[in-house]
Amino acid sequence: MTTGPLVESGALPALGRESTRELVRELLNAATSGHTGLLRVSGEPGGDLHFRLGHIVTVDSPGAPGVRELLSRPGRSCAGAADMRVVVLMAALDGAFAITAGWVAGCSWHDLPEPAGQPDTCEPGVEPARLLLETDRRLTALAHGRVSPHRNHLVLTDSGRAVLSGPGSELEAPGSAQRQEILLWVNGRRSCRDIAMLLCRSLYAVTVEVVRMLDADLIGIAAPERAQPPAAETAHSGAARSMLPRRHRGASGINDTLPPRPPQPATRGYQRTAIVRKSERTP
Repeated sequence: MTTGPLVESGALPALGRESTRELVRELLNAATSGHTGLLRVSGEPGGDLHFRLGHIVTVDSPGAPGVRELLSRPGRSCAGAADMRVVVLMAALDGAFAITAGWVAGCSWHDLPEPAGQPDTCEPGVEPARLLLETDRRLTALAHGRVSPHRNHLVLTDSGRAVLSGPGSELEAPGSAQRQEILLWVNGRRSCRDIAMLLCRSLYAVTVEVVRMLDADLIGIAAPERAQPPAAETAHSGAARSMLPRRHRGASGINDTLPPRPPQPATRGYQRTAIVRKSERTP
């Protein structure tokens, strides 16, 4: 798929904003030219997309769990190469979602040499067009979700605390186990990204479940922390003046930098007056 039709046809409405257009253009151009290297996306959270012959092999972002974190989830097993490719694909799609769901400042290419002893065909990777289409679908699905995966911190509501305190219809619904393990980590200081890292789960999967729990009034979004106001000034200027440090003679050290002038000799007029007065006392 070429760059023009995918962009101009409006197939990527969620990725059509100005901040992500450069990223979309670089991905599709890399696919066309068969580029090998690393595309670094600056921003919040940002990330790195590793290309080999025009295909995206891995996507690393501090905003989403990587392959190692996904493999370390309790109960997950990787039986062979096929399972590993599935996990790598999950991590790549999740990393791309994390990057584009945040703030994209720019992109820059960094050419990397081929890993020694590793053939090009060891990991086929994912086509940039496929990654972009899936990322756009995820962003569109969460466009009205009322939560940012990275910025918003989550708090429990009374209903959410009631769900955790005892059995109920909420815990018997499909997906209740995944819902409960998310609720256990909600404390007012964690975001979807933080919980996904703790659970070694996909950021997108956690965000989708959080949106559902927001709609069910099980959790809420914490109010942003306000900066502390400056300390109030004292009412009386005398009290404020008394708090100032007292000055001591010589404390400034000016005499060490500019030593005081030596005593000057007496003037001629003073000497003449002294001589005259001495002569008057002489008999």
